[in-house]
Amino acid sequence: RAQKEAAKKKKTKKHAKMTTLKKQHNKRMKRRRRLLVLFVLFLLFLFVFFLQRGTETLSYLQRFLIRDPGEDPYEHNSMSRGDVCEDRGFHYDGLSFLDPHKTRLSGTDFEKYEREKNLFQSALCHHQFKTKFDDMRATNAKPLVYADDDPTAGFGSRVLRVCSAFFASVHFGRPFAYAKVGRWTYSKCASRGNDCYFQKITSARTEYETPEGVYRGEGALVKEEEKDEELIWTRGSLDGFQKEHNAGIGWMKDLKKALNGFEMPSGRGGCWVVSQFLYYILHPNEKLDRVLRLEKKRMGWETEERREPVAAIHVRHGDRAQRGHQGSNLQIEQFLARLRKLDPKCKKVLLMTEDGEVIDDAIKNFGKEFHFYYTTIQPRHNDDINRLLKEGKLDPENEIHNALVNLYLAADADYFLGHLSSTWGRVVLLLSYGKYGCFQKMDLMESTWKSRWGFSSCSTEEWEKEAKKFECRN
Repeated sequence: RAQKEAAKKKKTKKHAKMTTLKKQHNKRMKRRRRLLVLFVLFLLFLFVFFLQRGTETLSYLQRFLIRDPGEDPYEHNSMSRGDVCEDRGFHYDGLSFLDPHKTRLSGTDFEKYEREKNLFQSALCHHQFKTKFDDMRATNAKPLVYADDDPTAGFGSRVLRVCSAFFASVHFGRPFAYAKVGRWTYSKCASRGNDCYFQKITSARTEYETPEGVYRGEGALVKEEEKDEELIWTRGSLDGFQKEHNAGIGWMKDLKKALNGFEMPSGRGGCWVVSQFLYYILHPNEKLDRVLRLEKKRMGWETEERREPVAAIHVRHGDRAQRGHQGSNLQIEQFLARLRKLDPKCKKVLLMTEDGEVIDDAIKNFGKEFHFYYTTIQPRHNDDINRLLKEGKLDPENEIHNALVNLYLAADADYFLGHLSSTWGRVVLLLSYGKYGCFQKMDLMESTWKSRWGFSSCSTEEWEKEAKKFECRN
């Protein structure tokens, strides 16, 4: 009997243990099923997310994984010279690199053009670094200081103003200098100016610091004759440059004297001069150039001589659309329809836009017909950029890196399609003109070059004349 009771207790204990184990097993299985359901829901979420923004998300992931831009290719580009301005520490970079496909189709004697361009660049370098030639030694001229940091101005407007100030410094026989401390919204290095992103363009120095806010004083052009004082270029200086000096168009005849005997190439006018100022001012520093090379590698950007043609398309939405600017309601399908007429064989597109939905739409509806290049340096926000910068939702350095990578790539493209209500398009066209000596074939979407400012000394009349005479072949 005792044995039976012991066996019964043992059996009961074993049963209880089995029941406990079974309950624990059921709990584990229940937990696993819950985790499995959550995992499936997560996969479903990823599937829907990638379905909507998949290509762009993969591009961001790819950019995160690609950290090495590879070997610097520029020194192997025989057409590009690195010794045009040794004083500025000039190195081979993404702007000085010449696309062999573009040089072949420039429509000009490119070797001759490159010599003319290099002579002008050398003359500018001499003016800004070799400040002991006769004019400056005799007068001990103080610099013209750029202090026009209007926070509402986009990059295109800023570059227009910098070019105008730079032209004034050349004309008045003064070196050019950026303020020691600026207030540029799109910068976060110590100087808060152009040297955050570009190579140095002058040996001149100043202690002037731009005040907060927008100083709309009369500015530099009022006292240009007093060469023992620094001239401060303000927002008000642009008005004087445009109204009193006709945007420097009358200064063209004095360039030979101002640049120590430089002879203007035949047929070139105010637009070419401004394009050369842009080319001189906008060479990227090493940090920006690395970003450019990384994006080229991620995109698979082609630089071979026999590459396929590329069209740069600028779809400007964002703050422009909110303010109702002309051209801000254009959609990607309208640009692509124009591209088909411009060149039915062109199937590669550099898509420049601050509106992420434009990229989604392009890939979803036209991805089988066209291959789209686009940057992924910073997420796109179809909103007021200045407000987003103030709120800390955008990084100013990434924002300008994104813009400048697009600029350098667009300058190497074969076609440009965009509306000129944005100054950005003018910068693209002029920088490409300065680099290659010919204007890209373009569709300006019913807009014209004529505007309040034109682009410094590149007036509507000059632009129409030079764009027609010097058009790239395709």
